[in-house]
Amino acid sequence: MRFLRRLFANWPLKLTSILLAILLWIIATLEEPISRRVQARLQFEPPVDRTITGAPTMATVQLTAPAREFIKLGNRPVTVLKTVVDSTEGVHLLTLSPSDVILPRGVSARALDVQPGQFNVRLVAQGSAVTRERAWHGVPVAVPGPVEVRWLPSPDTVTVTVRGPLSRLATLDAESLVVVARPDTSAGTAVLRVIVPAGLVAEARPAAIRLQPRGP
Repeated sequence: MRFLRRLFANWPLKLTSILLAILLWIIATLEEPISRRVQARLQFEPPVDRTITGAPTMATVQLTAPAREFIKLGNRPVTVLKTVVDSTEGVHLLTLSPSDVILPRGVSARALDVQPGQFNVRLVAQGSAVTRERAWHGVPVAVPGPVEVRWLPSPDTVTVTVRGPLSRLATLDAESLVVVARPDTSAGTAVLRVIVPAGLVAEARPAAIRLQPRGP
């Protein structure tokens, strides 16, 4: 009986201590850095009047971040955006790097690797006629890299209009649209670029936004 009295003495304080220890353990676990591979959509930014064919549509990205960042990421799409500068028609060898990775807004992680790292694509003249037009409202604006840490886009969503063949537009959805801000932090503004699958033409409205400094 003496043992039981000692065991249950000051039980509210003991229970609070146990719950606090569990809470601290959970917080420490969420802050522990981990590495994980996630699936990403592969998008291309070809030169004007050119279309990329024969390219893969998905990639695998290795990310490292505290566990809480992967909870925030969830099933939100990760994008790998590759800009092609050379407009010469024919076969091109493209190389993907961690700097091509665009994470959803609010997720802080570091990309370590992208696979496939290299692959061949063919660059051809864009000959498909514009036949139809569709619009999506409330498409989020992605601010690349370190700029997102210090600046917030205003507005943070825009309207995107896409033009192209009806057969291509019918299979397009909002998650296939990537709106990337090209920041000019000295002016506090950013020009918007819309990335869509090859063979389509897109524009954002407004075409430029303001950048507001994040609070302390």
